[in-house]
Amino acid sequence: MSPEPTCLQCSRIISSQDTIERDGDRVVHLDCRRPRRLTREEQTLLYEYCWNHVVARCVSCARSFRQHQLSAGLFGDDTDLCPRCGKDLTDAVRAHLYSCAMLPAEVRRRAQEIRAASQQLMKQSGELTDRADVVMREAEALRDAMKRSAFEGLRHIIRVKLRNRSLPHDGIPSTIPGRPGDDSACAVCAHGITTRDLMMVVITRLASQLSAPNKVTSVHLHADCFELWNEERRTFRPGS
Repeated sequence: MSPEPTCLQCSRIISSQDTIERDGDRVVHLDCRRPRRLTREEQTLLYEYCWNHVVARCVSCARSFRQHQLSAGLFGDDTDLCPRCGKDLTDAVRAHLYSCAMLPAEVRRRAQEIRAASQQLMKQSGELTDRADVVMREAEALRDAMKRSAFEGLRHIIRVKLRNRSLPHDGIPSTIPGRPGDDSACAVCAHGITTRDLMMVVITRLASQLSAPNKVTSVHLHADCFELWNEERRTFRPGS
């Protein structure tokens, strides 16, 4: 019988339910503090398909939470903890994800296969076998593809809003302040910016408000959305 694999980072046994990543020729916990936490690809799927869904109920608080209430931005920390009491809601969130009707069947199938294969590998060996290497590469490719898909969708929204002038492209201050979110709607994705998010505040005067030249507008953005907007607005040409 193969010895039970252990994590090189925390020296604890890696169970078949733990979330893993590659470290050279071995596998380690993605998060040693919470070994079963959501994978990056699962977080991406939740961000893209389940943002405004009720994804978990905390028994301790007797409250249900939507994904945007748990999220600290794409790939943020602690996206699967109750924001009130800190209870781990990973199992409930993961159960929602794989049963959500909004998740395309092919995407669900690929994500489930990758997780199932990783679980089986942990039962068999602590070594990164050839099959393990294939699985980890598939997981990395899937995560990258889903991340690109989510970001490209946001880029398209940004381009549309730049063209209709609901997002500014010039006259931007050289310094953009950031602060914790206050539940304002993000000007890019329209989702709320929670107190766990970094909110970028762009103070400007939109072209649609030239009739009121003394009125200053504050545009609120998630940090991730801000980075994409900042890239797109630099190459934007009016009338394009």
